[in-house]
Amino acid sequence: MLGIEEYIARRKKEDKLNEFNMDERTQNMKICVDYIFEYFNNYLNSTEAEEKTVLKNEKLEKYHKQLREYDPEVREWAVGLYSEYGKQIHKHIGNIMKENTFFFLYNTDSEFRNASYDCYSQLIKKLPFLKDQAEMLFQLINYHRVESEQQFSYNVPYISEEINTWVEETWAKYHVNLLAFAYNWINYFFNNEDIWPATHRRKSQHTWRKYDYDYKQKSNLFNLDSLYRKMPKKSFIKGAFL
Repeated sequence: MLGIEEYIARRKKEDKLNEFNMDERTQNMKICVDYIFEYFNNYLNSTEAEEKTVLKNEKLEKYHKQLREYDPEVREWAVGLYSEYGKQIHKHIGNIMKENTFFFLYNTDSEFRNASYDCYSQLIKKLPFLKDQAEMLFQLINYHRVESEQQFSYNVPYISEEINTWVEETWAKYHVNLLAFAYNWINYFFNNEDIWPATHRRKSQHTWRKYDYDYKQKSNLFNLDSLYRKMPKKSFIKGAFL
Protein backbone atom coordinates (compact mmCIF):
# COMPACT_ATOMS: atom_id res chain seq x y z
CA MET A 1 0.00 0.00 0.00
CA LEU A 2 1.37 3.43 -0.97
CA GLY A 3 1.56 6.42 1.34
CA ILE A 4 -0.19 9.57 0.19
CA GLU A 5 3.07 11.19 -1.04
CA GLU A 6 3.95 8.06 -3.02
CA TYR A 7 0.44 7.89 -4.48
CA ILE A 8 0.50 11.54 -5.59
CA ALA A 9 3.98 11.06 -7.10
CA ARG A 10 2.74 8.04 -9.05
CA ARG A 11 -0.36 9.85 -10.31
CA LYS A 12 1.72 12.87 -11.33
CA LYS A 13 3.99 10.57 -13.32
CA GLU A 14 1.01 8.86 -14.96
CA ASP A 15 -0.56 12.20 -15.94
CA LYS A 16 2.83 13.78 -16.77
CA LEU A 17 1.89 16.68 -14.57
CA ASN A 18 4.45 19.51 -14.35
CA GLU A 19 3.77 21.51 -11.20
CA PHE A 20 6.40 24.09 -12.24
CA ASN A 21 4.36 25.17 -15.27
CA MET A 22 2.95 28.48 -14.04
CA ASP A 23 0.57 28.74 -17.00
CA GLU A 24 -1.29 25.64 -15.73
CA ARG A 25 -1.05 26.47 -12.03
CA THR A 26 -4.80 26.67 -11.38
CA GLN A 27 -5.49 23.46 -13.30
CA ASN A 28 -2.62 21.65 -11.56
CA MET A 29 -3.92 22.67 -8.12
CA LYS A 30 -7.32 21.18 -8.98
CA ILE A 31 -5.69 17.97 -10.26
CA CYS A 32 -3.58 17.60 -7.09
CA VAL A 33 -6.66 18.09 -4.90
CA ASP A 34 -8.38 15.40 -6.97
CA TYR A 35 -5.42 13.09 -6.27
CA ILE A 36 -5.99 13.51 -2.54
CA PHE A 37 -9.70 12.72 -2.85
CA GLU A 38 -8.87 9.73 -5.05
CA TYR A 39 -6.39 8.47 -2.47
CA PHE A 40 -8.76 8.55 0.48
CA ASN A 41 -12.02 7.69 -1.29
CA ASN A 42 -10.89 5.09 -3.81
CA TYR A 43 -7.33 3.87 -3.44
CA LEU A 44 -7.37 3.12 0.30
CA ASN A 45 -10.71 1.29 0.12
CA SER A 46 -9.82 -0.81 -2.92
CA THR A 47 -6.33 -1.64 -1.63
CA GLU A 48 -7.68 -2.67 1.77
CA ALA A 49 -10.27 -4.91 0.11
CA GLU A 50 -7.62 -6.48 -2.13
CA GLU A 51 -5.31 -7.12 0.82
CA LYS A 52 -8.15 -8.70 2.79
CA THR A 53 -8.95 -10.96 -0.17
CA VAL A 54 -5.32 -12.03 -0.52
CA LEU A 55 -5.03 -12.65 3.23
CA LYS A 56 -8.25 -14.67 3.27
CA ASN A 57 -7.11 -16.80 0.33
CA GLU A 58 -3.80 -17.46 2.08
CA LYS A 59 -5.63 -18.57 5.23
CA LEU A 60 -7.94 -20.84 3.23
CA GLU A 61 -4.99 -22.42 1.44
CA LYS A 62 -3.19 -22.99 4.73
CA TYR A 63 -6.31 -24.58 6.25
CA HIS A 64 -6.78 -26.73 3.15
CA LYS A 65 -3.25 -28.08 3.65
CA GLN A 66 -3.95 -28.81 7.32
CA LEU A 67 -6.78 -31.09 6.21
CA ARG A 68 -4.83 -32.88 3.47
CA GLU A 69 -5.23 -36.26 5.23
CA TYR A 70 -9.03 -35.99 5.26
CA ASP A 71 -11.37 -37.27 2.57
CA PRO A 72 -11.74 -34.70 -0.27
CA GLU A 73 -15.49 -34.18 0.27
CA VAL A 74 -15.04 -33.57 3.99
CA ARG A 75 -12.05 -31.32 3.39
CA GLU A 76 -13.94 -29.08 0.93
CA TRP A 77 -16.92 -28.89 3.28
CA ALA A 78 -14.74 -27.85 6.22
CA VAL A 79 -12.86 -25.27 4.13
CA GLY A 80 -16.19 -23.87 2.92
CA LEU A 81 -17.34 -23.39 6.52
CA TYR A 82 -14.07 -21.70 7.38
CA SER A 83 -14.42 -19.38 4.39
CA GLU A 84 -17.96 -18.37 5.26
CA TYR A 85 -17.93 -18.41 9.08
CA GLY A 86 -14.25 -18.29 10.07
CA LYS A 87 -14.52 -21.49 12.14
CA GLN A 88 -12.12 -24.43 11.86
CA ILE A 89 -14.65 -27.16 12.45
CA HIS A 90 -12.13 -29.99 12.81
CA LYS A 91 -10.66 -28.29 15.89
CA HIS A 92 -14.08 -27.95 17.52
CA ILE A 93 -14.73 -31.64 16.90
CA GLY A 94 -11.25 -32.58 18.10
CA ASN A 95 -11.77 -30.75 21.39
CA ILE A 96 -15.03 -32.60 22.01
CA MET A 97 -13.55 -35.96 21.08
CA LYS A 98 -10.67 -35.43 23.50
CA GLU A 99 -13.25 -35.39 26.28
CA ASN A 100 -14.52 -38.78 25.10
CA THR A 101 -12.25 -41.13 27.02
CA PHE A 102 -12.87 -44.15 24.81
CA PHE A 103 -13.09 -42.48 21.40
CA PHE A 104 -9.81 -43.95 20.17
CA LEU A 105 -11.06 -47.46 20.99
CA TYR A 106 -14.04 -47.13 18.66
CA ASN A 107 -14.06 -49.26 15.53
CA THR A 108 -17.74 -49.70 14.59
CA ASP A 109 -20.12 -47.49 12.61
CA SER A 110 -22.60 -47.43 15.49
CA GLU A 111 -19.97 -46.09 17.89
CA PHE A 112 -18.92 -43.36 15.48
CA ARG A 113 -22.56 -42.55 14.72
CA ASN A 114 -23.35 -42.11 18.41
CA ALA A 115 -20.22 -39.98 18.82
CA SER A 116 -21.33 -37.76 15.94
CA TYR A 117 -24.80 -37.29 17.49
CA ASP A 118 -23.20 -36.27 20.78
CA CYS A 119 -20.84 -33.94 18.95
CA TYR A 120 -23.71 -32.38 16.99
CA SER A 121 -25.77 -31.75 20.13
CA GLN A 122 -22.86 -29.87 21.70
CA LEU A 123 -21.77 -27.91 18.64
CA ILE A 124 -25.19 -26.78 17.42
CA LYS A 125 -25.49 -24.51 20.47
CA LYS A 126 -22.31 -22.62 19.60
CA LEU A 127 -22.32 -23.05 15.83
CA PRO A 128 -25.96 -22.81 14.65
CA PHE A 129 -24.86 -22.85 10.99
CA LEU A 130 -24.31 -26.61 11.46
CA LYS A 131 -28.07 -27.20 11.43
CA ASP A 132 -28.90 -30.12 9.11
CA GLN A 133 -25.18 -30.94 8.83
CA ALA A 134 -25.22 -34.01 11.10
CA GLU A 135 -24.22 -36.35 8.27
CA MET A 136 -21.17 -34.28 7.37
CA LEU A 137 -20.19 -34.23 11.03
CA PHE A 138 -20.38 -38.01 10.98
CA GLN A 139 -18.08 -38.04 7.99
CA LEU A 140 -15.68 -35.69 9.75
CA ILE A 141 -15.48 -38.13 12.62
CA ASN A 142 -12.88 -39.83 10.48
CA TYR A 143 -10.79 -37.43 12.54
CA HIS A 144 -10.36 -40.68 14.46
CA ARG A 145 -8.66 -42.27 11.48
CA VAL A 146 -6.43 -39.28 10.80
CA GLU A 147 -5.32 -38.85 14.39
CA SER A 148 -4.78 -42.58 14.85
CA GLU A 149 -2.67 -42.87 11.72
CA GLN A 150 -0.59 -39.85 12.69
CA GLN A 151 0.06 -41.32 16.12
CA PHE A 152 0.96 -44.70 14.65
CA SER A 153 3.33 -43.16 12.10
CA TYR A 154 5.79 -42.42 14.89
CA ASN A 155 8.17 -45.14 15.98
CA VAL A 156 6.46 -47.35 18.52
CA PRO A 157 8.58 -47.39 21.70
CA TYR A 158 9.68 -50.84 22.73
CA ILE A 159 7.93 -51.86 25.95
CA SER A 160 7.98 -55.64 25.75
CA GLU A 161 7.60 -58.21 23.02
CA GLU A 162 4.10 -59.08 24.21
CA ILE A 163 2.82 -55.51 24.47
CA ASN A 164 4.35 -54.34 21.20
CA THR A 165 2.85 -57.32 19.40
CA TRP A 166 -0.54 -56.56 20.96
CA VAL A 167 -0.38 -52.92 19.81
CA GLU A 168 0.66 -53.82 16.26
CA GLU A 169 -1.83 -56.67 15.83
CA THR A 170 -4.70 -54.54 17.18
CA TRP A 171 -3.87 -51.84 14.66
CA ALA A 172 -3.57 -54.31 11.79
CA LYS A 173 -6.81 -56.17 12.56
CA TYR A 174 -9.12 -53.50 14.02
CA HIS A 175 -7.50 -50.23 12.90
CA VAL A 176 -7.49 -49.16 16.54
CA ASN A 177 -4.44 -47.30 17.77
CA LEU A 178 -3.92 -48.20 21.41
CA LEU A 179 -1.11 -45.65 21.62
CA ALA A 180 -3.49 -42.85 20.62
CA PHE A 181 -5.94 -44.03 23.27
CA ALA A 182 -3.22 -44.15 25.95
CA TYR A 183 -1.86 -40.73 24.94
CA ASN A 184 -5.32 -39.15 25.07
CA TRP A 185 -6.08 -40.71 28.47
CA ILE A 186 -2.81 -39.74 30.11
CA ASN A 187 -3.18 -36.14 28.94
CA TYR A 188 -6.71 -35.99 30.28
CA PHE A 189 -5.62 -37.65 33.53
CA PHE A 190 -2.67 -35.31 34.03
CA ASN A 191 -4.84 -32.21 33.55
CA ASN A 192 -7.64 -33.31 35.90
CA GLU A 193 -6.24 -33.64 39.41
CA ASP A 194 -9.74 -33.97 40.84
CA ILE A 195 -10.00 -37.55 39.53
CA TRP A 196 -6.80 -38.65 41.30
CA PRO A 197 -7.40 -40.72 44.46
CA ALA A 198 -6.35 -38.85 47.60
CA THR A 199 -3.78 -41.58 48.28
CA HIS A 200 -2.06 -40.82 44.98
CA ARG A 201 -1.66 -37.07 45.50
CA ARG A 202 1.41 -35.28 46.77
CA LYS A 203 1.57 -31.57 47.44
CA SER A 204 3.32 -30.07 44.45
CA GLN A 205 6.55 -28.12 44.72
CA HIS A 206 5.51 -26.18 41.64
CA THR A 207 3.47 -22.99 41.86
CA TRP A 208 1.47 -23.75 38.72
CA ARG A 209 -0.29 -26.82 40.11
CA LYS A 210 -1.66 -27.97 43.45
CA TYR A 211 -0.63 -31.64 43.39
CA ASP A 212 1.90 -33.98 41.84
CA TYR A 213 0.96 -37.56 41.07
CA ASP A 214 2.56 -40.31 43.18
CA TYR A 215 3.85 -42.82 40.65
CA LYS A 216 5.18 -45.11 43.40
CA GLN A 217 1.75 -46.32 44.46
CA LYS A 218 1.20 -50.04 43.91
CA SER A 219 -2.47 -50.11 42.93
CA ASN A 220 -4.80 -48.38 40.49
CA LEU A 221 -2.05 -46.37 38.83
CA PHE A 222 -3.52 -43.71 36.53
CA ASN A 223 -6.99 -44.97 37.58
CA LEU A 224 -6.54 -47.92 35.21
CA ASP A 225 -8.53 -50.30 37.43
CA SER A 226 -11.66 -48.14 37.34
CA LEU A 227 -11.01 -47.19 33.71
CA TYR A 228 -10.97 -50.83 32.64
CA ARG A 229 -14.35 -51.49 34.24
CA LYS A 230 -15.90 -48.67 32.20
CA MET A 231 -14.31 -49.59 28.88
CA PRO A 232 -16.42 -50.80 25.96
CA LYS A 233 -16.23 -54.57 25.71
CA LYS A 234 -13.71 -55.19 22.97
CA SER A 235 -12.05 -58.48 22.09
CA PHE A 236 -8.68 -56.77 21.77
CA ILE A 237 -9.01 -55.30 25.30
CA LYS A 238 -10.34 -58.30 27.20
CA GLY A 239 -7.90 -59.29 29.91
CA ALA A 240 -5.32 -56.73 28.81
CA PHE A 241 -5.21 -54.85 32.11
CA LEU A 242 -5.32 -57.89 34.36
